[in-house]
Amino acid sequence: MASACVLIFLLAAFFHQGDCVLKLATNFGDHMVLQRAPQQAVLWGTADTEGDTITAKITGQGSQGTPTTAKVSHGKWKLELPAQTGKGPFTVDVSSSDGHVMLHDVLFGDVWLCSGQSNMYFGFSSVINATAELHHALQFPDIRFTRAKLVESATPQDTMAFDIPWTGPNSSYIGSSSAVCWLFAEYLHEKLKYPIGLVESSWGGTPVEAWSPPQVFTACAQHNKRAPNGHGVLYNAMIHPLLSTTLYGALWYQGESNSGRAEQYGCQISNMVKQWRTQFHQQSLHQTSNSFPFGYVQLAGNANTSLVGAFPGERWAQTANYGYNPNPAMPKTFMAVAMDLPDYNSPRGTIHPRYKQDVAQRLVLGALNVAYGQKDVVFQGPFPSAFMEGQHTLEIQYDHGHAKLTVRNNKGFEVCCSVSNMTHCDDRHDAWVAALLTKHQTSLVTLGTSRCGTRHVVGVRYEWRTSPCDFKQCSLYDSASGLPAPPYISHDLKPNQGPEIIG
Repeated sequence: MASACVLIFLLAAFFHQGDCVLKLATNFGDHMVLQRAPQQAVLWGTADTEGDTITAKITGQGSQGTPTTAKVSHGKWKLELPAQTGKGPFTVDVSSSDGHVMLHDVLFGDVWLCSGQSNMYFGFSSVINATAELHHALQFPDIRFTRAKLVESATPQDTMAFDIPWTGPNSSYIGSSSAVCWLFAEYLHEKLKYPIGLVESSWGGTPVEAWSPPQVFTACAQHNKRAPNGHGVLYNAMIHPLLSTTLYGALWYQGESNSGRAEQYGCQISNMVKQWRTQFHQQSLHQTSNSFPFGYVQLAGNANTSLVGAFPGERWAQTANYGYNPNPAMPKTFMAVAMDLPDYNSPRGTIHPRYKQDVAQRLVLGALNVAYGQKDVVFQGPFPSAFMEGQHTLEIQYDHGHAKLTVRNNKGFEVCCSVSNMTHCDDRHDAWVAALLTKHQTSLVTLGTSRCGTRHVVGVRYEWRTSPCDFKQCSLYDSASGLPAPPYISHDLKPNQGPEIIG
C-alpha cells in the first residue's frame, strides 16, 4: 500500500509540472539581445510531446515577419525567428500544445561572444578610473550581457548555467562584468547606434586546450608534446551549449597559460578559431557565419623586467607566426596589440593590467574595419615590408612605403649576428645584439649594426621582451592613429639579395 501511495504522489508531482514541459534553453531570458538582420536569431529548447508543433512569434512596435514553426524531434526543437531590423523592445512568445513561454524586453542587435582566461574575466570594477567608468556605463541601456557559470565537463553538454542573467547595466552586476567585453561594446555602440549583446564565457588560468574541441588536438598532433589532459573540458561545458546561438562575432583574451609552448599555440589557436566557426555555423542553422569575425588581444607587458622570457614567442604564435592579422591562417581576424600597456602596480599582479580601455579601443578599431567593412579605419600599427643592408646599417621599410612613423625612442631593435651570410639565424649558436635606431624618415628606419663586427646580419627582431617598454613608450607608432608597431621577428633576412618583401 505504501508503494502505491508513493507512485501516486510521484505521478501527481510529474503532471503538476505541466508548465515546464515546453522549455527554452537556459541561454535565453528576459532583457536579452538577439542577433539582428540580415541574420535570423535561432531559438531552441525542449518539449515532451514528440512531433508537436512549436510556434514562435515576435510582437511589439516595429516587429517584422510572420510566426515561425518547428517540430519536436527526440524531445528537442529549434527554429529561426524572422530577421529584425528594428531594435525593439519586443516580446517573443513560444507556444505548443503543452503551453507557452515568453521573453520580455528583448532587443535585436549584434551579439558577441567573449571568451578566454583571467584578463577577459577581469571585472569592470578593477579598471583604471573605475568609479567614473562604472557611472558612465549606466548610460548604455541598449548594451545587455550575461555570464556563464564556471563549469567543466569531460563530455559535450547541451545545457549550461549562468551566474549573471541577461541584464542591462545596473549596480548589481556591471562591476563584475568583463571589462574588456563591456568596454568593447560601449565603444562599438557609440559607432553603430544599435544594441549590443554580450555572452561572457571565460575562466582564469585556463589554457587554449581546455577551450578547444577534439578536432584541434588532432590537427595539431605533430606539435603536441603531452597527452590532452583536460582537453576540451571548457569547450564541452561553456562553449558547446552556445553553438546554436546566432552570433555576429567573438572576442578572445587568452595565452598567458600557454606561454612557453609557442610552437603548439600557433597551430592550436588558428585551428580553434576554424573549429569554432564551423561548429557555430552548423549548429545555428547556418545563421552564424562560417567566417564570423574573431578579435583577440595580444599579450600585454607583464613584470618590470628586461628579460626576454616566454611572452614574445607566445605573442608571435598568437598570430599563427605571421605577426599581423588578418593573415592566411586566420582570415577575418583582428588583433589588439597590448605589449606597450604594462601595469607594474596592478593590485591583481602585473599579469592583470588595468588599462582595459586602451585594449577595448584597439579592438573596436579592428572590428570596425574587419567585422563591419569600414576599410578607411586604421586598426594596425606599422609593419615591416622590406629590408636593405648597408655598411653597418640595416634599413627597414614599413607598410610598403605608406607608413607615417612616430619614433618615441631609439631602442627595441636587435639583429642576429652569424659567421655565415647564408645561414638561418640559429638562436642556439648565433647572437642577438642591440641595434639602435640611428635615423628615420616617414616610412623608413635605419638601424646601426656595428655590434655584429665582422659577422653577418641574418635576422632582426623588434620589442622582443616580456615587457618591452613602459606604458605607451615602445619605439614605433603610427603618427595618425597612435597605434603601436607590433612585435616582430625574422630569422631569414638574406640581406645580400636585396629587399625582401615580407608583409
